[in-house]
Amino acid sequence: MAVEPIRHEFDVDCTPEQAFALYTKRIGEWWPAEYSADPETLRAVTIEGRVGGRVFATHAEDELTWGRITAWEPGRELGHTFTLAQDAEQPTDVSVRFAPSGDGCHVRFEHGGWDEGNLADRAKFSDWPVILDRFAELANRKAG
Repeated sequence: MAVEPIRHEFDVDCTPEQAFALYTKRIGEWWPAEYSADPETLRAVTIEGRVGGRVFATHAEDELTWGRITAWEPGRELGHTFTLAQDAEQPTDVSVRFAPSGDGCHVRFEHGGWDEGNLADRAKFSDWPVILDRFAELANRKAG
């Protein structure tokens, strides 16, 4: 059973290297707290910069792993498994590609890996544009 990934594409006013760094190193600045397990206790969101590293949220009392890095090419591509709001035994995949576009960067975001075991969770992810707009706003502010 093949299910199309959730896709979003947009441009930002900075280089692919800058966009990648903002996405990965400063995710805690643009990730909305309400899209975490507990917005009131969320302290940070972190992406460990290496294949095998974690994507995780730090809350007041614990850390919650959201996934593991599967692709790490600074300025080009980030890939990781994703378990936020899903069964950890049925992870999906997130891929973010950064490419030059004029004076800026084209970002291609895909949330895929949907199958019979996790397809029921797909409807939970209709707000990716809201989340990614916050990243784009930060990227555009840093460029200006």
